[in-house]
Amino acid sequence: MSTKKREVIWGGRIMGADMRAQTARLNAKKAARAADRAEAEAWSVRMEGYGGPARPSPTIRQCLNGGYGWLEIECC
Repeated sequence: MSTKKREVIWGGRIMGADMRAQTARLNAKKAARAADRAEAEAWSVRMEGYGGPARPSPTIRQCLNGGYGWLEIECC
């Protein structure tokens, strides 16, 4: 009589946990991108609404991560 190998016993659970971790990482990356985009859009609306500098402004990284490839910079 032989016993089942550990790979056979635990392989499915390990693979499932890895797949859930990958999905969670992907969802977190999408959520961070959406949050960065929303923050950049909110800042842009504040700039237009107030007619001047609105602080705090989003970082360049946040703008690029949110999908904005062009930034307009104004010196005061």
